[in-house]
Amino acid sequence: MVSFFRPEYHAPRMNLKRIRILSWVVVIVFGVILVRLFFVQVVAHGYYQGLADRQQMREVTEPVLRGEIYARDRTAEQSDDLYPLAVNRTFYEVYLVPNKITRPINTAQALHDIVGVDYEIALARAKKENDIYEPIYSRATDEQIAALRAAGLEGIQWKEQILRYYPDGTIGSHVLGFYGIDGTRFVGRYGIEGYWENELAPPSEIMKFVRDANGERLPVDTGGSLAQRGSDIVLTIDRTIEYQACTILSKGVEKYGADKGSIIVMESATGRILALCNIPDFDPNQYNVVDDVSRFNDDAVFEAYEPGSVFKPIAMAVALDLGLVKPNTTYQDTGEVKIAGFTIHNFDNRAHGLKTMTQVLQESLNTGIVFATGDVPNKTFYTYVKQFGFGQKTGITISQEGAGSLGELAKHKDVFKATASFGQGITVTALQMISGINALANGGVLVKPYIVEAVRRPDGTALPHIPEPGVRVVKKETADTATAMLVEVADEGYDRKAAVPGYYLAGKTGTANVVEKGVYTQRTNHTFVGYGPAYDPKFTVLIRLNNAKNVGFASDSTTPLFNELARFLLSYYKISPSR
Repeated sequence: MVSFFRPEYHAPRMNLKRIRILSWVVVIVFGVILVRLFFVQVVAHGYYQGLADRQQMREVTEPVLRGEIYARDRTAEQSDDLYPLAVNRTFYEVYLVPNKITRPINTAQALHDIVGVDYEIALARAKKENDIYEPIYSRATDEQIAALRAAGLEGIQWKEQILRYYPDGTIGSHVLGFYGIDGTRFVGRYGIEGYWENELAPPSEIMKFVRDANGERLPVDTGGSLAQRGSDIVLTIDRTIEYQACTILSKGVEKYGADKGSIIVMESATGRILALCNIPDFDPNQYNVVDDVSRFNDDAVFEAYEPGSVFKPIAMAVALDLGLVKPNTTYQDTGEVKIAGFTIHNFDNRAHGLKTMTQVLQESLNTGIVFATGDVPNKTFYTYVKQFGFGQKTGITISQEGAGSLGELAKHKDVFKATASFGQGITVTALQMISGINALANGGVLVKPYIVEAVRRPDGTALPHIPEPGVRVVKKETADTATAMLVEVADEGYDRKAAVPGYYLAGKTGTANVVEKGVYTQRTNHTFVGYGPAYDPKFTVLIRLNNAKNVGFASDSTTPLFNELARFLLSYYKISPSR
C-alpha cells in the first residue's frame, strides 16, 4: 500500500534571516530612490531642467531678410510704379573639395571659363591634397551653376546664399551705399543702406529648437512670432531723372577733365530729391574692388567747399529784403574795394564802370555784391545766412551729411561779411547750396530736402514721410525780385549757354579757387545752380565740377550741362513754352 503522507517541511532558520535582510535592503534602496527622485524632481528641478536644455536645446540666430530699397519709375505714360534699386537675390558660393578632385587641370579650366576665376589660383587650390574645403567664388548665378553642373567635374560644389543685388550697378551708388562687411559682420554702409540699417535689418531673433535622438532638429513654440524681414524703403528718387542726371554728369567730368563732380535735382516746391549723383561712382555689387574708401563718400551731402559766386544771389537777396538795393540800383565799379586793410578785386582784376545790381549778378562782380551788402549790419547778415540753412546740417536721412562752416563770419566783422558775400571764407555742401537757392525759387520759403518717401513695414503698413513746414527766410516780393534778376542772368549772361528758347530759367554760376593749407591755388571748383520754369518752378538743379582743367570758368562747363538737363526735364514733365 502506498502512503501519501508527507512529513511537514520546516525552512531552515538561516534562509528566513536572509529573506528579512533582503527585504530591508529592498526597502532601503527603494527609499533612497524615492528620496533621490524627490531631490531631482522637486529640490533640484531647476538645475536638472537647465542641464537637459543644454544637452538637447539649441539656440540659433535666425537672420532677418533685409528690406529692399525702391525708387519711383514714371517711364510709362501715367504710371508711378516702384523700381527696385537694392534687392535680395539668391546667389551661390562655389567651393572645392580637393580630396575628391581627380582632374585638377580640367577643374581649374572650367572655373576660369565659367565664373572667371584666375586659372593658376584655381589649379593651386584644386591640387591641395587631403583638403575638404576651399572657397573659390561667391555670387555665382543660376546660369553659372547650371554650366558647372553640366561640366560634370568631381570636387566642385556650391551652396545657396542670399546676398544684396543692385540692378542699376553704378547709377545712384552714393545714394544707396552698399551692404558689406564691417569687422566681422555684414551691415549696411554709407548712403541709405547705412543710415537706415536698423529699419532695413532689425536685430536678428533667437530661435530655440530641440534635437531628437537622431540629432534631427525639432522646432519649439517660443510663444512669439519671428520677424520675416526688415522694412522696405521707398525713395523720392525718380529713376529716369537719376539715370539722365548721372549720365550728363559723367560726360561732363570726362569732357572738362574734372577730378570729380556732383549733381542734385530737387523738386522745387517740396524739397523732394529727384536725383543725386557723384562721379567717380562705384558698383555696390563689387564694392570690395574699390581701393580708395573715399570713393564711397557722398560728396553732394558730405564734402564742404567754398562756393564762390554762386553764393551771390543769397547775399543779394539779403540786401533786397532789407530794402537797401533794388535791381536797378547802380554803383561805380572801380575794380577794387578796400576794407580793414584788405583789398578785394573782381575775378578779372578789371574795373567795369557804372553797373546795376542785376548786372552785378550777370557779370559776377565781387565789388558789386560787396557794395550791395555794405549797409547790411554784420550780425544781421550772419543771421540771414543761418536762416538760409548754411553752417548746419539739413537733416536729410542719408549717412555722412556735412554741416559746412561759416568760418569767421560769426565774428561780425566787415571784411568777413564782404568775402562771404561772394562765397569766400565760408564752406557749404552742394545740398545746402541747392536748398538755399531753392528758397528763392519757392517764394522765399526754405523747405527741408528729403530723400525717403516712405517706410513700408513687413506687415504691409506704410509710414509716409510728412514734410516739415517750410521756414520763410525772405519776403515773397524779395524772392520774386531775385528770381527776375536771375532770369536776366540766365538769358543774357554766359553767352546764353543756360537759356532754353521758349522758357524762363533762373540761374547763377560760381568759379571758386580751391584753398590748400590756407592759400588760394589756381585749381577751381565750378558750380551752377538754377531752376525752372522760373516763375512756377518744377525743378531746381545744382551741378558741380571739382578742379575742371579743360575750361576756365563755370559758364563754359557746368552751364552747358545745366542746359542739357533742363531741356530734358522740361520735356520729361511736358512743360509747355511760356514765352
